[in-house]
Amino acid sequence: MTTHTLPHDPYITAIETALTEASLTPEQADAFTEDSYDVPHLRGIITLTPETSGIPTDRYPHGLILIWDWHTGRDEDFDRGPVWQWARLNDDGSGKWPFSELPVPGWVAPEMLAAAVATLAHTGTATPMGSQWHDHLRKPVETAIEQWAADEEERS
Repeated sequence: MTTHTLPHDPYITAIETALTEASLTPEQADAFTEDSYDVPHLRGIITLTPETSGIPTDRYPHGLILIWDWHTGRDEDFDRGPVWQWARLNDDGSGKWPFSELPVPGWVAPEMLAAAVATLAHTGTATPMGSQWHDHLRKPVETAIEQWAADEEERS
């Protein structure tokens, strides 16, 4: 049994599994708290490289990075809740700035994200997806995130 230490671990794990099942095996998938900004937020980073994911080297020579952020809403630049973004990977493993939004909801179903990423990888444009992660899976994660946000607010 996997022990999750951060509230969004189950979601990032589900995304990693869906990508792997779609033959887009991630090079890396991490869930962490991003606290290098004024207002901490939750972040998931997934990197896809041509070597592990089979994405085209002519389109993405170093790969691409998928970024899931959940913001508390206390940062003036971001609304409360999750958002998906992506960028080309640079040769040093960083993401090429600025990041682009993926045309999916913040709680997109993992299989739908894998489909959007597959079209992005092979055509250069992500197919918009609107299917949300199932309520019975999403609700416990959302509840844990809301508790994390409340605890974070108390600390600041």
